[in-house]
Amino acid sequence: MKSLFDNIKVLASLVPAVRTADVTTGATAVDTQGYNDGMAVVSVGDLDLASTDETYVLEVYECATSGGTYTATGIQLTPTADNDVKVARVANLNTTRMRYLKLYLDVGGTTPSIPVAGLFLLGNPVSAPVNS
Repeated sequence: MKSLFDNIKVLASLVPAVRTADVTTGATAVDTQGYNDGMAVVSVGDLDLASTDETYVLEVYECATSGGTYTATGIQLTPTADNDVKVARVANLNTTRMRYLKLYLDVGGTTPSIPVAGLFLLGNPVSAPVNS
């Protein structure tokens, strides 16, 4: 029997926290080995939109090794409202994508503040069940 629980792994790259500055270090690397498909999920709480110049962009970065130099994939998620959830497909894991993924946050403006969590859902495993 196929079930969601047995076929999808959930891993955090950005733990839930209020962030007021860029996050380019401190994001946790997610190992995608053994999975063929993935999705980045960003969950946002009360977003500071008091000034009109605040900007928030989360981007998927990749690397061949967990401690190496990460490069942008071009996959971006841009929260625009309170309690926003954004998702983006990260396809072709371990074929055209490198093995390790991270979510970086780029903030801009006068007083940016974003309560955010960034997760990766990894699916279509080579071997299941993935959660036991």
